[in-house]
Formats: sequence, C-alpha cells, structure tokens
Amino acid sequence: MVDITFATSAQREEVEAFMHAAFPRAKWGAEGWTRLLANRWGGAQGEFAVTARDGDTLVGVMGMNDSIRHTPRGPQRYRNLTSWYVLKSHRGMGLGETLMHKAMADPQVTSTNLTSAKAALPLVDRIGFKVLDAERFVWRQSGGARLPLSLDPLADATLDPVDAQVLRDHEDLNLKPVTVESPDGPCTLVLSVKQKVDEYVTHEVVYIGQPEIMVNHGRAIADTVLPDEGAVFSIDSRLVTGAQPDAVETIEVPRFYKGTSMLPTEIDHMYSEIVLMGMKLY
Repeated sequence: MVDITFATSAQREEVEAFMHAAFPRAKWGAEGWTRLLANRWGGAQGEFAVTARDGDTLVGVMGMNDSIRHTPRGPQRYRNLTSWYVLKSHRGMGLGETLMHKAMADPQVTSTNLTSAKAALPLVDRIGFKVLDAERFVWRQSGGARLPLSLDPLADATLDPVDAQVLRDHEDLNLKPVTVESPDGPCTLVLSVKQKVDEYVTHEVVYIGQPEIMVNHGRAIADTVLPDEGAVFSIDSRLVTGAQPDAVETIEVPRFYKGTSMLPTEIDHMYSEIVLMGMKLY
C-alpha cells in the first residue's frame, strides 16, 4: 500500500535527493533543489512537499512553496506547486493526481500551477484547476517622456508597507524592484529581466503594488522602465485589467489556480518557484 502524506523536516534531505535524481537535466543541480524545497516563506504552517511511500521506499514527490499573502480581506495562505515526479514503477496508479489532491486539500489555501507542462494539462483539468491567465500585455519603447524613477525602493521611507514586505522577502533574488513616480502617485514594480527570445530582452512584471496606476499610465511607465531599444515591457493581463498595451499576446501554456481565498488579480508571481529559481515565464 502506498502512503500519501506531507513530508517532515527530518525527510527534507531525502526528498531533495529524490528530486535531484528524478530530474538529472535540471539547470539548478542539487543546490537548487535545496533552495526550491527550503520552505523559505512558509513560516510555522508552511509545508514543502507531499510524498508517496511504498513501505519504506520514497516513490513520488510533489514540491511546493508556502507563504502568507496580503489581500483586502486580510492575510491569506498561498501555495505555489512546483515540480512533481512519480517513479516509473509506480505510474498508472493515479499517484500523481493523488499527490496533487493532497497538496490542495485545505480549502483555506489558494494553490497555483504557474509552469505546467503541456503534457500535464489533462491532469490539471481533472484536478479542478481554473485558468488564472492566458494573455499578457506588452509595451515597446515609444520614446515618450520618462517619469521619475527609483531603482532602490526600499531606501524610500514612504514605501507602502505591503510593498516593502514583499521587496524584503525577495531582496536577495535576481529581480529588479523599481518605483515610478506617476502623476497619480508612486507605482512599485518588481521586474524579472530575461532574454527569452533573440530579438529582445523582456522586462516582465512579477509584482505590481498599485495596478490602477499602471492601468492609467502604462505607456509612460513602460517608456520609463525600458531602455531605448532591444526590449519589451510585459505583464499578465489579469494584473492590470483595462490597461491599453501595444499588443496582447497569448501565453503558450496558461497559468492555473485553485481556491477562493485569493482573487486572480491578487495572484502575481512572487513567493513562487518563478522568482525563487530565476525561471523564464512562458
């Protein structure tokens, strides 16, 4: 009989070693699995993996990152699902689906799957995930006037407390926090700057503190943040509904979520494997 349960801290090294062996071509190596499964933001309630054991043998793992997110309804528990794997000897038994159900069993937790493989989409549908977003908004440099810009928002004593906490929680990661001074006030952004295609560098918004300012001043904010050429400014459409971008692009594999404690507009890419591992978003 296979036992499905949450991993304990004493099992962390075993789980890390299992995932490292399961994904030998992963770019981040053994140290990366330690970082991914470290429960960096989980606190006392945080859990880092669900395991499947056949007797004493570990045969499957579902990784996750837990955190507490601020919303207008108060703090909410958030769980970003990461890599999962079941040994070939135990496939065809529904263990992958069972691992996911276990990870998302708590109705007080909103779960996300931000990097689903295309092959896993039928499973994602069976689990009951809903599409979080399937489009992104894109701006290119227009040469318009630039707004005042801070590249060190944490040094600003007037920074919104929620923005400040998010920035502190991610301070040592490879991200670019900025605050743009718009005519309607400051807008704090966190950018992931990646060369996703040969033609240009993408400045992807993974967090926005004041989305209404982006909706009203998206053109000027993009011109302020972007270099003169060779780059685009991108943000998932749900985060700035009503904005007027230069283009709307389809996300190759949609982002998914399950839960009711957080609204789609409140679910960005912070506190996830995306920023923790420096991944390129679809």
